[in-house]
Amino acid sequence: MFIPMGTVVTLCMIITLVFSHRISGLDLNRITPPLILRIIGCVTGAAGLWNVLWYGLRHPTQFWGLMALGSGLLMTLLSALLILPAERQPAFLRRLRPFALAGLLGFTLTYVVGIYRL
Repeated sequence: MFIPMGTVVTLCMIITLVFSHRISGLDLNRITPPLILRIIGCVTGAAGLWNVLWYGLRHPTQFWGLMALGSGLLMTLLSALLILPAERQPAFLRRLRPFALAGLLGFTLTYVVGIYRL
């Protein structure tokens, strides 16, 4: 059985969104073991890098190529934030988190609608 890479990347974006926010009461990072968080961060970061380096840079003039570049950069950034302990993160990255989450949410919704329409 073949799962399209767009579907895999979309699932990774959703997982990144779920684990990257810091809304109190909904913060899964507090109850998830550190090893699992690092695995999630590595997998979502790898999907982000694939999106940027493999698809996005090969299709820079196409709509989905630009979508891959933007979503891949945000996924990689948020995955790095997910892996780093909060106290070791630079202040500018902590301030950037809400904007990165909003951007990734927009990319995720675009991917979901695009896949649904197929």
